[in-house]
Amino acid sequence: MCILLVLYAGCQKVEEQKGSVEIKILPGYLVESEELTSSTNSPDVVIVDARSAEKYQTAHIPNAVNIPKTVFRTPEDLEYKKNNGFAISPEKTEKVFGDAGIGADSRVIVYDSITFPDASIIWTLLKYYGHDNVQVLKGGYEKWVSEGHPVTQEIKIPPHPPLLKGGREDYPFKAKPKPEMVATLSWILNKKKDMTILDMRSFAEYIGTNTAGNKRGGSIPGAINIEWVELAGDSTIKSAEEIQRVLNKYGINKEKEIVTYCNWGIGRSTYGFMLLKMLGFEKVRVYGGSMEEWSAKADLPIGDVKNIPADL
Repeated sequence: MCILLVLYAGCQKVEEQKGSVEIKILPGYLVESEELTSSTNSPDVVIVDARSAEKYQTAHIPNAVNIPKTVFRTPEDLEYKKNNGFAISPEKTEKVFGDAGIGADSRVIVYDSITFPDASIIWTLLKYYGHDNVQVLKGGYEKWVSEGHPVTQEIKIPPHPPLLKGGREDYPFKAKPKPEMVATLSWILNKKKDMTILDMRSFAEYIGTNTAGNKRGGSIPGAINIEWVELAGDSTIKSAEEIQRVLNKYGINKEKEIVTYCNWGIGRSTYGFMLLKMLGFEKVRVYGGSMEEWSAKADLPIGDVKNIPADL
């Protein structure tokens, strides 16, 4: 099938894509459940359950704290993102992660369900705000349970940060933003011919038959659609060999700057960013505004989709 786009006048035919990349999953990004079993009671380890509050309350890994993605979708967060290009302010970051007990010396292990890449949100936000000691539990909650490891309903309550004079909390997490991780709208418009844009959403969202609540359906012109599940399968990530076949099929290489996006700018876009970093890609950014921002600006073009299959 061929998707014709306004910008680049490109056609997303697999056989027309050029370039090949050899990859491997770098150490230090994923944690096996066997390793986590010896760390659940470590005072230096903070385990973060990134699933919904409802799932966390039903059952979770012992000593895990819950930080669901809804924490980052308040009206104040949306206003901050609109003006600054990415999810939440440094001040809120310090509060959210400080309340979770994360400090400068903490090792953070985050997990989610294999149904959605919520862990990538926490992973990327921690990296963006300067905390590099963060890993993701491979296989998520489902693999942990299937292997017979313990779960609990006991709510983890980290120690509260001490109060400073004037009543302001002294949060142990100090935000140190890395703007080079983020693509703003202006950055994309200035660099559009020198980068690869990856749309991590479903094909229906990509072609616009599912608007997903956006002002306009469709995609950013020139974007290549690789739905996140094509890289994840039924685990956190597929094998290096399987991922290499997918990236080669679409002609993704390390030479150009890569920008990932989805609808909100956190979730599937952060998953694409996280995965590429795990594979050693250096020139990768997350478009924080994503389709939520792009579709709301009537003067920006939408990818011109033709030859839609009749069954969609």
